[in-house]
Amino acid sequence: MQRKVKIELQDEDGTKYTLALEGSLSRDKVLKIMDLMELMDLPVDQSYAKSPDKNTFFGKVLGLIEASFNAGQFSSSDVAREFEELHGQPVRLSTISTYLFRLVDKKYLRRERFGNSWVYRKAYLKVGQVSEK
Repeated sequence: MQRKVKIELQDEDGTKYTLALEGSLSRDKVLKIMDLMELMDLPVDQSYAKSPDKNTFFGKVLGLIEASFNAGQFSSSDVAREFEELHGQPVRLSTISTYLFRLVDKKYLRRERFGNSWVYRKAYLKVGQVSEK
């Protein structure tokens, strides 16, 4: 199946980057492009940012990462296990994975492939620079 994807980015200096893909695109190919974009390390506009409410699920996950995984790599299983111990409630691994992906998308976390799973680590932004969309 022939597909077209166009990605446009702009850095803080106003430089625009356009990447057009056309042809037989697979999920793997698109993920490679996303990895390339991450390597470019373009800054994120944080003008909309706010500290998340610590009573929300998002706020609890973010607070847990700040407290327990501030200086190292971790997996979604690590976060789920810690969440259940800290908050005394079960949580689905897929739910934790979704929230970790959102934090990657917001440039708060970085992730790398490790075998069949992802390994996460904190990026350079601070908690106050993450917002819940």
